[in-house]
Amino acid sequence: MLKEISTEEEYNELINQGAIPIDVRSEEEYNAAKIPNTEIGYDWNNGEFMDKFIDLDSSKTYVMICRSGNRSMQAGLFLMTNGFESVYNLKGGMINWSGPTD
Repeated sequence: MLKEISTEEEYNELINQGAIPIDVRSEEEYNAAKIPNTEIGYDWNNGEFMDKFIDLDSSKTYVMICRSGNRSMQAGLFLMTNGFESVYNLKGGMINWSGPTD
């Protein structure tokens, strides 16, 4: 089951423990506003995520991010069906994010 987080505190705790944030929005969305230190952006809708996920280390922890939580949920579930065990979804995505943005 894909785990979800919804607060800045939960997000920061995972990042401080070494989790890697992955933003699955479009390049335009990503460039408009992103969570600081979110350096990996793989667009879910254009298939980029499907092409790039094989470069990810399945032993690491990932936090999936999108605009509303839908694409990131799909991407997280996709990772889990492909052998990734520690995957979190940012519930509500950037719409509900109350923390800082770049």
